[in-house]
Amino acid sequence: MINKKVIYTVLILLCLTLTLNTVSASTNTTDNATTVQDKTTTSQNNNVDSTSGDKATSTNYAAGSPKTINVLIYNGNGASYNCVNGMKTSYSSANSNNLLQGVSFNYATSTILTSSILSGYDVLVMPGGTGGKIYLNDISKSMIQNFVKNGGGFVGICAGAFAGAQHVDGWYDGWGVAPHVWAKAPYYEGNLSVSITSAGSQILNRSGTMTLAYFNGPTMYLKGGGTTFATYADSKTGYKGYAAIVGDYFGNGRSVLIGPHPELTPQMPDIIASLTAWVTNTAINPTPDPTPTTSLTPNQIADAANRVKIFYETKKRMPNFVSTPAGNINMPKFLNLLVSATTQLNSGSIAAIKVINVNNPTRPSGSIKKGNIQKSEFVDIAKQIKSFINTRGRAPNFANTSLGNLSYNSAIYMFSKIMAFYSTNKRLPNFVSM
Repeated sequence: MINKKVIYTVLILLCLTLTLNTVSASTNTTDNATTVQDKTTTSQNNNVDSTSGDKATSTNYAAGSPKTINVLIYNGNGASYNCVNGMKTSYSSANSNNLLQGVSFNYATSTILTSSILSGYDVLVMPGGTGGKIYLNDISKSMIQNFVKNGGGFVGICAGAFAGAQHVDGWYDGWGVAPHVWAKAPYYEGNLSVSITSAGSQILNRSGTMTLAYFNGPTMYLKGGGTTFATYADSKTGYKGYAAIVGDYFGNGRSVLIGPHPELTPQMPDIIASLTAWVTNTAINPTPDPTPTTSLTPNQIADAANRVKIFYETKKRMPNFVSTPAGNINMPKFLNLLVSATTQLNSGSIAAIKVINVNNPTRPSGSIKKGNIQKSEFVDIAKQIKSFINTRGRAPNFANTSLGNLSYNSAIYMFSKIMAFYSTNKRLPNFVSM
């Protein structure tokens, strides 16, 4: 058993970290999408049982009666420490940021699995690790099947997805809790792009493509059932167009198999939360964004910009949301507020600015050299981004500047610096250093 004082200390530190709404992104101002920070490593069996594992207390519920989903994360032989920790922080982030309205997650870790232990949980998470074959050798197939057949949810990531599939071509049969899913085993490590399908957009509340970490996870295809939520958008695995995230049914239960790693860097806690809710047949209702009639003053935007600037310079990544008097604002919406405030202030207006819906960029890219961007230029860039958003309804992948192509994340950082300067000096700077 882990000493309770140690657990409480870890939880306190974790909660302090999560108040910053951490979502991982690139580690430099050029936003190199191929950077991978979290290398999967195998955890040691630390004999933590399900009653003394890490629990997260739900907070920040929306109005109404909340539903709590009890999740057990396997932490035994073959499981990666980074993957287990990534799942824990994803669920904690989902709770602290209220990512699903009226839904919270209580989670625990366990190095062993028994029918008795599983009976206390709604969902079993089998994380990434050394390989699906290790899970199959160590854990009873009938126990896992009975858990899902009787209504339990199964979330398998990478090694866990291999284990949950019906069959891995050229290797072995899995537990078959996703009975319509066949898998292939590529060899590639790094970031890659996945495309969200129309079925996936209904579950994930996202569309287009997203960048995820990948470590030799399954590329999947379906036979006679199941649903593809996302596909591999590039050829890095050698299986472009194959399923990256799938959902399936087994008896009275549901399963989700995930080839990439939304729990690692860049971390996507909303993806983890939505898929976990889906396997429990919970009605998924993302926390509503501020309505288009909600407005923020330039001073309120500048205050939020200062916090985004500090977060980015400290963590070397963008937050998922920034808290404002209008609620939690995601980064595409915040970019629109930043450029709108910059252009307004340049013209002498301090009128409140409406919060509007803005989609994510489709394929963010770009790289710039170090240097200064003068006021006349950054005001012009702000106008161009504002016009692009108004026309396309989404944030641009990059913006052209005298220093090169300014990536999406770098644009948010640059205009956060500009508005943070305004917060202190009550005027726009003469230039901004990048």
